[in-house]
Amino acid sequence: MRKELILEVAYQKFAEKGYNIPLTEIAAAAGIKKQSIYNYFESKEELYFEVINIHVDKYFYEKQVEFYELDHLSPAEQLKTIFMSIINYYSDTTRLRFWKWLLLSETANVIDRAQSSLKEHERQLENRVKEIVGKALGDNPEAETFCYPIVCSFMAMLHGTVDVTMIYHGDCDISKFAEDVWSVFWGGIESRFIKDQVAI
Repeated sequence: MRKELILEVAYQKFAEKGYNIPLTEIAAAAGIKKQSIYNYFESKEELYFEVINIHVDKYFYEKQVEFYELDHLSPAEQLKTIFMSIINYYSDTTRLRFWKWLLLSETANVIDRAQSSLKEHERQLENRVKEIVGKALGDNPEAETFCYPIVCSFMAMLHGTVDVTMIYHGDCDISKFAEDVWSVFWGGIESRFIKDQVAI
C-alpha cells in the first residue's frame, strides 16, 4: 500500500517539477520520511523509471493492443482513431506535464534510458501505421515508393500536434485543432493516392 502511495505521489511531483525534485519533497508529500522510500526503491532513478513503467510503458502497451483491434474499421478510420487517441491522451494536465519534464530532462543517464524506451515504442507505432497505410494504398502502383513517406508524414503530424498541445494547452481547442489537422492530412493523401475512398 505504501509503495503504491509513493509511486502515485512521485508521479504527481515528477510531473510538477521534473526529475531533479529532491526525494525529501516527494517523501513530505507522501507523509513519510525520505528513508522510507529506500525501503522500496534503491534510488531516485529506480523510482523514476518505475513511474515511467506505469505511466508510459504500460500506456504504450495498452495502446498497441488497442490499435491492433481496429481491423473492422477502414484504413482511414484506423489512422484517425490512432491519431486522436494519442492526442486525447495528452488532454490530462498531469500527464502532459510529466511528459514535458521527461523529454526535457538534463540528466544524461535518465534521458538516455527514457529515449531508448520511447524510441522502441515509436518503432512499434510506426510499424502499425505502416501496415495500415499499406492497406490504404492497396494496388496503387506507387504504394512501395510512397508508403514510408506517408508514414513519416503521419508521425510528423502526430508529433507536431502533440507539441501544440504542450505549448498551447488550455489556450485553444486542441480537439478541434487535431480534427482540422487530420482533415488536411488525409485529404491530401486521399486526393493523391486513394481517389476511390471517401475522407472521414
